[in-house]
Amino acid sequence: MSRRCIRAAVATATFVAMAWLAPQPAVGPGGAGQFLAVVEAAGSGGGSGVGGEQKADLPRTADGHPDMQGYWDGGPGNASHSIEDGCCDPIHARMQSRGPDRLGLPFQLIVDPPDGRIPYRRWAAEKRVELLFDMETPTELAHIDPEDRCLLNGVPRSNYRGDIEIRQNAGHVVMLYEWAHAYRVVPMDGSPHIGADIALFNGDSRGRWEGDTLVVDVTNFNDVPWLDSHGSFYSEQLRVVERWSMPDADTLRYEATIEDPAVFTRPWTLAFTMGRIGGDGYEFYEEACWEGVTNRRRLAAGRIAVANGERFMHTHDDPQQ
Repeated sequence: MSRRCIRAAVATATFVAMAWLAPQPAVGPGGAGQFLAVVEAAGSGGGSGVGGEQKADLPRTADGHPDMQGYWDGGPGNASHSIEDGCCDPIHARMQSRGPDRLGLPFQLIVDPPDGRIPYRRWAAEKRVELLFDMETPTELAHIDPEDRCLLNGVPRSNYRGDIEIRQNAGHVVMLYEWAHAYRVVPMDGSPHIGADIALFNGDSRGRWEGDTLVVDVTNFNDVPWLDSHGSFYSEQLRVVERWSMPDADTLRYEATIEDPAVFTRPWTLAFTMGRIGGDGYEFYEEACWEGVTNRRRLAAGRIAVANGERFMHTHDDPQQ
């Protein structure tokens, strides 16, 4: 079997898992402006209410905190494919009829470090390359992106995988996700994290208000999810500190600082904004998913490829050029 045929078989088997990707504008005046606004806000506080400052024009709950309830568009398109490079590889781009305006990222998602790359330790960067080979020609279940296996996406990936609904009261903030019926419950009562011996897909969240900014400390992760579909893995030492704020009534700013001393050389930060969506009677589109839904043919295609000596790496380079 030729290499091109094998790659086409693998691509066809993964097409269903990729079909959710929505059109997004390429980097341009609007995208760059949004990125710069996020960077400036992340660096300066941007009137988000840190340190007691409050914005008078925001909707508020009965206890005086910003009312973040409602539906939000869930972050930049293509980020779940790669938070560094966006989407897609040339084969899928052609299969999905993607033009240049639907490739890449609308703006740089990682704001620190400035180069927009995840600061992996040397061994971890080498492991991620190995995962890129495994995911392109999988021979066992663990080689397939956990999202494509319909597992929970963890934090922060859940926040740029699809639309979000937020509900809140004085004691809890609840985040409901369009993808796979996922949800998070964030206690706001100052209670401690669960025991260190408990590891969860979405971690354990504990929230507090700093002025008008909702700060969520997330620990107790397992090491199964990836940060994106490019094998961007982490360990159980992961800790994520999220900062949610509202520049205005229809915009939600999200910032996550990520640290994992076992895998990354330093803490790093991603940031983006979400727009309010929906209206009266609006509901999520149900993206139901269950374990094993897309795996059998992918594994078969990968095993055929490896048996024919055709193990290759997932890349965005075009083999036809």
